[in-house]
Amino acid sequence: MDPERFPPDAGYPVSCHQCQGAFDAQAAEWCQCLVGRRTVVCPHCGSCFCRAKPAYKQKFWEGAPQTMWDRALAERKALEQPPPNPAPDKAVRPLVLVVDDEKDIQQMTALAIAELGYGVVLARDGKEGLELARRYRPDLILTDAFMPKLDGREMCRQIKNNPTLSSIPVVVMTAVYTSARYRSEAFKEFRADDYLSKPLDYPQLRSVLHKHIAPAKSGG
Repeated sequence: MDPERFPPDAGYPVSCHQCQGAFDAQAAEWCQCLVGRRTVVCPHCGSCFCRAKPAYKQKFWEGAPQTMWDRALAERKALEQPPPNPAPDKAVRPLVLVVDDEKDIQQMTALAIAELGYGVVLARDGKEGLELARRYRPDLILTDAFMPKLDGREMCRQIKNNPTLSSIPVVVMTAVYTSARYRSEAFKEFRADDYLSKPLDYPQLRSVLHKHIAPAKSGG
């Protein structure tokens, strides 16, 4: 980093992976991505580095001062533990079933959905997701594509092949398999209603909820 590009009191000077603009990461805001470790937002172009190349992320955290690590730790501790799934007759409607094997993503997504005024239940894999879909009949299912036991795509196909569940919209999400070939496969072979790249941010989540189910009375 060129020290002349930064004020002398800059806490942690970095360059944006997207626009290459220089900024103080210590003073930047966290992004709104629904991930376990959120990243900071470039004040020049508004992008975070959740989707940056692994080398950029590694370099960022390797060079980060202790104050930045402390800030990140405080951010993670601020995550609330989602309550246990309610009984089916007690669940808030419209109801969203989130199926993901990453606990942090589950927590972030559940909190965001609740803030938007929807009910939420959580499953750890496709097998549990299929079971909860039968029990709760949710208004929307958000599922990770690849998980142990039963992946989200195959879970989606089984839901769409079940006459009592087939009308439930299923949104498949993936951080890896984002090419056009996999998107086409998700729609044609697994009959997904939507196929999105992870990580989602808060506005994207709100948009997909409003697209597939009616806005909640207290939602944004």
